[in-house]
Amino acid sequence: MQVKDAFLWVNKDEQLHKIKLKDVYYFEAVEKKVFLYTKDEVFEIKEKLYQLEEKYKDTQYIRVSKSVILNIEKIELISPTFNGRLIVKLKNDEKISISRNYVRNLKNQLGMEE
Repeated sequence: MQVKDAFLWVNKDEQLHKIKLKDVYYFEAVEKKVFLYTKDEVFEIKEKLYQLEEKYKDTQYIRVSKSVILNIEKIELISPTFNGRLIVKLKNDEKISISRNYVRNLKNQLGMEE
C-alpha cells in the first residue's frame, strides 16, 4: 500500500473530512472507541484497532501497546524509561509510552540494534 496517496474519510461534527494517511500520527483505543490523531486534531473512527493493524501491517504504522498504533515517521525522540519501556516524543510534542512487549518490534521496524 502506498501510504503517501492513501486517505481516510472520517466523521466529525456531522461532516466528512478527508484525512491523508501520512498525516495520521497515531490511532488510539479508549473505552471501546478508536480515535485518529493528526498534528492538531482528533477524530473518532469506526474501525477497530485490530482492523487498522491488519490493514496497515506493511506500512510505517505499528502497534506499540494494546491501545496504540503509531506512525513511526512521526517519531522525533526515543527515551528509555523504567521496566524496559520507552517513551517516544512525536513531531507534535505528544509523548507515547511503548509497552515493554512492543519495544523489540519498534526497534526492529526502525532498524535499531538490541
